[in-house]
Amino acid sequence: MIKLSPRLAAAAALAGRGESIIDVGTDHGYLPVYLAQNGCFAHIAASDIRSGPLDSARRSAQEYGVGDKIAFYLSDGLKTVPETFDTVVIAGMGGETMVDIISACPWAAGAKLVLQPQSRVDRLTEYLNNAGFVCRRAVLCLDGGKPYMVVEAEAGEGGFDPARALIDGRDPLLGMCVEREIGRVQRALAGMERGETSGSERGKLRDKLSRLEMIWKETKRWQS
Repeated sequence: MIKLSPRLAAAAALAGRGESIIDVGTDHGYLPVYLAQNGCFAHIAASDIRSGPLDSARRSAQEYGVGDKIAFYLSDGLKTVPETFDTVVIAGMGGETMVDIISACPWAAGAKLVLQPQSRVDRLTEYLNNAGFVCRRAVLCLDGGKPYMVVEAEAGEGGFDPARALIDGRDPLLGMCVEREIGRVQRALAGMERGETSGSERGKLRDKLSRLEMIWKETKRWQS
């Protein structure tokens, strides 16, 4: 049985079980192999923009005895994948790249999205909120000592708010992660005060700091 890293294990948990799933940017193919080994989906696929990682994913599938249970597609995101899926997983990419992939795929608006951004979470959150998605669930995990967030997004009303999902889910890592982020934003603000950064940029960071402090207070309330 294949063993997943903490962030891929979190993505698998949010994906759950269903009819069809595709892992975009699959790299070594560990997530679809895990899903196939555990019979989580009737139809499983993996895609990657480069042939090298896709070949590696095929080898992983063969090594773990599930080569006939996974479809493989060489594709830039989902652009040339010739079918639709109920669930789409995108893990290990920057938030801006995820926005490009989702926005270029018309049927993605009706799928469950499981996303693990490496960077630009703010850009991804803004897009999903404006595109009419809601955050069904969000979890935090530590992988190699670094915190990662994994979210489950679907079309719906109410706005996309992963922070609220983490608070409501009482994620045990939330306090630590928010404290780290507060420190980072405070340092950034201090650096801006010494430089020539525009007032609008400082205002955005101050707004972010206020939001983080509100999350911190709510987190402390249920942790105490």
